Amino acid sequence: MSYSSRGERVSIGVKAKVLYSRLLSPDEYWVLLGSDTVGEIAQKLRATAYGEALSTLSADPHRNDIEAVLKNAILHEAANFAPHLSSPRDKFFRTWVRWHESEYLKSVFRYIGAGRMDRDEIRRRFYAIKSSNVSYDNILSARNFTELSDNLRGSLYFSPLADSLKRLASGEEHSLFPLEMALDNFNELSLFKSLKKLELEEGDTMLQIFGVRADLYNIYTLYRAMTFYSMTPEEILNRLLPMRYRIKLPFLREAVRVESFSQTVELLNSEFPAYAELFMGALASDEPQLSLERNIKRYIYNQAKRVLSSGLPGFHTVMGYFILKEYEINDIIHITEAVRYGYDRRRAAAYLIRPIISGGETEWQ
Repeated sequence: MSYSSRGERVSIGVKAKVLYSRLLSPDEYWVLLGSDTVGEIAQKLRATAYGEALSTLSADPHRNDIEAVLKNAILHEAANFAPHLSSPRDKFFRTWVRWHESEYLKSVFRYIGAGRMDRDEIRRRFYAIKSSNVSYDNILSARNFTELSDNLRGSLYFSPLADSLKRLASGEEHSLFPLEMALDNFNELSLFKSLKKLELEEGDTMLQIFGVRADLYNIYTLYRAMTFYSMTPEEILNRLLPMRYRIKLPFLREAVRVESFSQTVELLNSEFPAYAELFMGALASDEPQLSLERNIKRYIYNQAKRVLSSGLPGFHTVMGYFILKEYEINDIIHITEAVRYGYDRRRAAAYLIRPIISGGETEWQ
């Protein structure tokens, strides 16, 4: 590793540490939860590091507007980091940023699938991805999946999504599940390819976040496929991510052939007890779907926090920070929805990614 590379890593790592210190505290989470209106949340956020991001909003903004500017805020920070990254870190970082574009594309898929297309609403919530080769004017003009496929031609998403879009357009497929899985698989595979080009120590450290994420994503896909969809073992395996971390292919082949997901969890418990406890705790709760999504993200949140705090500041510090920032924004959006619809605040707090209820952590956390 050259001295210039070492200097770059330390410099960006220190910058990420400073930004990490500006994330919301548990007390600030509770202050937001104590709000009576969405406008009050916006007012309180203006007194935090999100103040500049919210400066363009009205005094009483719609919750969707808050969501849009928060997602723009993290992309703005990412754009400020990007010029200070050299290869191969810059490619890995750009690939991670592309996940935000994927989430936007999924919202377009859902609008088309539902047979309604409020283009102005989508545009209002859109957050720009720099260096994207997708024409969003073309995307938003699509009236059906055939036109969407045609309008994606020439972009990096056309090839990985072509088959799923064709099946939706012909009526052979009615669920968006395969299409969204194809998009996730493409992005995760791209991320792993760029991860392998990092220096060995950096790559190994990143696997503590992104390898774990791939493991949990595959088990969550098994859960969805076995619980909500009628799919053969071969079909399920084809939907899983093509890369492996701790959970290898032999285990997955065995897991897809059991009669129920509860048996999959039993298999998981024999080899990966920490993962199994995450799923068992969620599925035994009153809200298994919400609990499961929270547990998975909270597990990754804790991994990112460990990585950020490990060793000297470096690129791993940057990625740890951005994962924590992303999940903090998810939590603020969740809090805003709880206030908007009058949900019980303590119950809402229980489903936040960041644990803020004292004594509520389980062993796997």
